[in-house]
Amino acid sequence: MTRETPIALDVLCFGEPMFEFSWIETNTIRPGIGGDVSNTAVAANRAGAKAGILTHLGRDGFGDHILQLYADEGIDASRVKRTDTAPTGLYFIEYGQDGHRFSYRRAGSAASHITPSDLSQDMFENVGVLHLSGITQAISETSCAASIRAAELARAAGARVAFDTNLRLNLWSADDALGALEKILPLVDVVFPSIEDAEALFGIDDAGKICSWFLERGVEMVVLTLGEHGAIVADASDQKFIRAFPANLRDATGAGDTFDGAFLAEFARSSDPHQAARFACAAASLSVETVGAVASIPRQDAILKRLQ
Repeated sequence: MTRETPIALDVLCFGEPMFEFSWIETNTIRPGIGGDVSNTAVAANRAGAKAGILTHLGRDGFGDHILQLYADEGIDASRVKRTDTAPTGLYFIEYGQDGHRFSYRRAGSAASHITPSDLSQDMFENVGVLHLSGITQAISETSCAASIRAAELARAAGARVAFDTNLRLNLWSADDALGALEKILPLVDVVFPSIEDAEALFGIDDAGKICSWFLERGVEMVVLTLGEHGAIVADASDQKFIRAFPANLRDATGAGDTFDGAFLAEFARSSDPHQAARFACAAASLSVETVGAVASIPRQDAILKRLQ
C-alpha cells in the first residue's frame, strides 16, 4: 500500500479491530466494534487528536461496519487493507453477576495474517506516535514480528512508539509475552503497563520497582495504570502519582484503551505527561460509567468538564 500524499497523524494505531456482539439482556444482543488499538484510535480522535489505524480486515460485512465507524469518527483508514482470504475477527460478551465474560472467534483472522513484508516506510511518515499492544503481538507469530518491524520503521521515520502491555493469557503464556515484550522495549518510548500485567509478567507488584524495571530497559517514560486508584508517570528523573477521578462503575470494558488514547491525544497537544495522565484519568473515569467499548469512550468536551 502506498499513499500519494501522507496524512499528518498524531497517533497511528496498529493492531486488530474486531466486531462485537454484546449479550446485554435475555434475547437481546447488541452489535458493536472493539479491539484494543481500535478503541485507542477512537479515544484519541474523540479527545481531539488526529488518529489513524493500520490493520487488515476481511472483505466481509463485519469489516464494512468497522470501516464505517472510522468514516463516521473521522479516523484515517488509508492504511487498512481488505482481503478475501481471511475473515474479520469477532468476539462475544456475556454479562452476569460476576462481571462479563468474553468469547473470541479470531483464530486465522485477517489481522493475524499481517507480516513484516506488508509494512512499508511510507506508512509511518508524518506520524507523531505509533501505538502498539501486547495483543497485537499475541494474535500470531507474524503479527508479533510485524509489530517489531512497525516500531523500527516508525522510529526511522521520526515517530515515537507507544506500547500497552495488555496481557491476555487466553492468547499466550506469560513467559511468551515477556519474551516478546523484552524484544520490543528497546524500540519503545512510552509504555503503558498495568500493575496487574506487571505482576503476571515478571512477579513485581511494587509500583516503583515496576517503573524502574521498564526504565532500565531503555523506555523513556512509564505510565503505570493502577485501576481505580489512578496512575504513576515515571521517567529517569521523577515518579509522580496521578489520582483517579471518582466514578460510578458500570462496565470497565475499554477503560484502559480510553486512557491510552486520551493520554496520547493530550500529550501530543501539551507535551506535559502529568497533564496528559490527569486528562486520561478523567477520560477513563467517564468510560467506566457507560456499558460498551466504543459507546463508553468520551469526547473532549466531556473530559474537560470532568477535569473542572
